Formats: sequence, structure tokens, C-alpha cells
Amino acid sequence: MSFALYRKYRPQTFEHLIGQTAVRTTLLEALKKGKLSHAYLFSGPRGTGKTTSARLIAKAIQCENRKENGEPCEECNICVANSANENMDLIEIDAASNRGIDDIRDLREKIRFAPSLAKSKVYIIDEVHMLSKEAFNALLKSLEEPPVNVYFILATTEIHKIPETIISRCQRYDFKRIGEKQIVERLKYIAEAENIDFEIEALEILAKSADGGMRDAISLMQQFSNGVLSAEIVRERLGLSKDQNCESLYGALGSGDTQKGLKIIQDLHLEGFDLQEFTSSFLGLLRSKMHDAVFEQKQAVLPNILNWISLFDEAWMKLKKTSIATLPLEIALIRATQKFEIAPASASVIVRKDASPLRQEGLMHIDGVKKQIPQILKEVENISIRTSFQTGTLINIDSKILKFQFSSKFHYDKVNSPEGIVTIESAIKKILGPEFNILFELDPAVKEMDWEVIEEKTI
Repeated sequence: MSFALYRKYRPQTFEHLIGQTAVRTTLLEALKKGKLSHAYLFSGPRGTGKTTSARLIAKAIQCENRKENGEPCEECNICVANSANENMDLIEIDAASNRGIDDIRDLREKIRFAPSLAKSKVYIIDEVHMLSKEAFNALLKSLEEPPVNVYFILATTEIHKIPETIISRCQRYDFKRIGEKQIVERLKYIAEAENIDFEIEALEILAKSADGGMRDAISLMQQFSNGVLSAEIVRERLGLSKDQNCESLYGALGSGDTQKGLKIIQDLHLEGFDLQEFTSSFLGLLRSKMHDAVFEQKQAVLPNILNWISLFDEAWMKLKKTSIATLPLEIALIRATQKFEIAPASASVIVRKDASPLRQEGLMHIDGVKKQIPQILKEVENISIRTSFQTGTLINIDSKILKFQFSSKFHYDKVNSPEGIVTIESAIKKILGPEFNILFELDPAVKEMDWEVIEEKTI
């Protein structure tokens, strides 16, 4: 298999686009009714189908005999040329390599020329967030007044880097991570078509490791298989540890056994495991424990789990650049199991939990914390969670547990979800310090009223 399987099995019609039902349905409806935009913006994680969808809609736009449902006919000269990557009127630009103003000016000059083969020209600009500020300004002029027979499709993995002026002139589609079950089914189909002997567990591990990216999952399967694909081979090649290592480390945290935890980390390193992959798996275990604690109302253990998630998530990020392979994990472990917090690097001191840092003076009083709420809100990036959190009232501080009360069951459920708890507590720890935790409650006076409204709507 010297060719790339993800290219060979790239969907040629919207019907075969996996995991993006909303995008597929909306685009086909627009094509069917002929209500096309001259500029599209596709955003989302890598390997989720943005470039594939761009090529599909380009093929459909240029197709000479589009089907009634909006799909390209796959038979006309344009469709055949597009499938063979031989259509001069479909131009793909990698913004990472063509990010300057001169590149965009050159594009603006070329769009004035009539199409060579098709009735329209389509420009696909991949990784468009890589364009310089000047290049974006130049592109904006083309988006504002595009020629009638020219279409733009922009793709990005970092939508926050795209200027609002560009976004406002495009029809935007957000691509989601593809579900693991859907990835497994696709891998199974490809493996069977390529006569690869496989274990279903191996495909499941690949799907999980790909983190919602179909392209990465297919590439990994091709990379690891040599006619046979077993779970053991995949684990070995990915440097993944078995579940018992994650459970053992979790047990070390729960018992406060620093020495045991350090030995687990050291053994993983000596055995050649990828520590970043291991940390990712361990965070998955902690997330599962967090959900269990929330659903089973284990309020006593939840603050510890949230703290561990924060520590090991930070370690995961630092593992990319560390000069000592095990150091970030060791620091996270020590912070999690010892009774002191290590101050920021600029402070160069160790602060014991039983001490009272000067920066925390006044924060044990409600008024002191309330003054910090605006700063905390700024750290909550999820808009819907931030909106719901704003409706709460800080009513009590007990042993550095901040208790918020909500007068709406809708907003209470939003913040009290696993995602809400992690997001808000992370913001609070960032502003107030790692020793602070949270507790949410619904105002008893409105509980019955809220349920009556829900029951009425249900009826």
C-alpha cells in the first residue's frame, strides 16, 4: 500500500460524507434550490471533512447535470475532471505557503479571467487563518465584490484567528469531531476492502487515538498494518499503556502515595511508553471518575478529581516541550499527593496549604470574592456556561468552597453539568488560587415552580 488510503477512500459524493449530517443536509438543500453563496467558511478540527466537503460542493457547483437532490452527476466532463484533479477551474491554495499580500493580489488578478473548462471558477483556500493581516484585507475586497462566476471556499482549524470582516461575508459551517463508532465502521469497511486482517479492538483504539479525525484514523491504520492489525500492535506502536497503569496511578493519587506514583511514571518511561499519550488516557479515566462522582453525588471526592484533572491537563501541555521527559508528570503527581502547593515560577517559593498567602487576604470574605467575579467570568470561554454562571449568586464561603445559588433550574443544570463544573472551577482556580472549589444549589423557593413549567411544556 504505497498510496494514501485516506485519499483513495475520500468521499466522492455528499452521501458518503461521514459524521457531518447537519453540514451535508444544509449544503445539499442549498444546491437543490440553487441558493448558493459566493463565499463559504468551513471551520473545525483537523481531519473532520472540511477539505473533502469543499471539493464536493465545488464539484456540485461546476457540475453540468446536477442531480435533483443537489449531488453532482459524476458523469459529465467537469465531474470526471474534478475527480481526476485535472480541472483548471478548481484552484486549491494552501494559505500556510501562500500567506502574503502578493499571493492574494495575484489571486485577485486571476479571478478576472474567464473559466477555461467549467462555467465557474472555485477557489479553495485551506488553513486560511495563516494569511497575514494585509493578505486578509486584500482577500476581503474579493469577497465583497466577487465576479458572478467565482466562488470561494475557506477552510480553517482556528476560527478565532479569522477577522470578523471575513467571517461576516461568508456562509459559515462548523464541523464537529466524528464519533468513535462512525470511525470504527469506516475503518472496518476500508480494512475489509484492502484485505487487512484486523481485531475490532485495534480499530477502537485507533478511533479513540484519532480524537474525532477520520483522516488521522485511516492514516494510522495504514501506518500500523502490514496485512495484520492487532490491538497489541496498535498499543505498542502508539506507545499506549494498558488500563491498569491508569488505574494504578489513580489509586496512588487517592491514597496520597507519592512514591508509588513516581515509580509508575518512571516504569512507563523506561518501558518506552509515550507519556503524552498515557496522560491523555489518564485524563480520560479522570473524566469518567468525575462523571461518576457527579451522577452519584459524591461531593466529597469531586473537588479532588477536579484538581487532578487540572494538574494533569497542565502536565499534558508541558510534555510537548519539556527537557526532562518525566518532569511534568512528576510535578503534577507531587502537587496532587502532597500537602503543599508550588507557587508560580516567578515566585521561587513553596507555600504550604496551612499558610495564608498575602494575595489571598480578603478572599475568605464574600465581598472580596465578589469583586473578583468579573475576572473569573472572563476566564470562562464557553459563552453559554458563562451566561448561566452570571445568573448565580455567591451566598457562602466555607473552607474555601464557594457556594452559588441559582433561581433558574435551566441555568443551574447548565453550570452543574460535568462540563460546567470543570470550566467554572478552572476559571476560579486561575483567579483565586488552586485551593478554591465550588458548590452549586438551586434556590428551594423556585424548585417546584421550575418543575411545573417543565411538566406543562412536556404535556
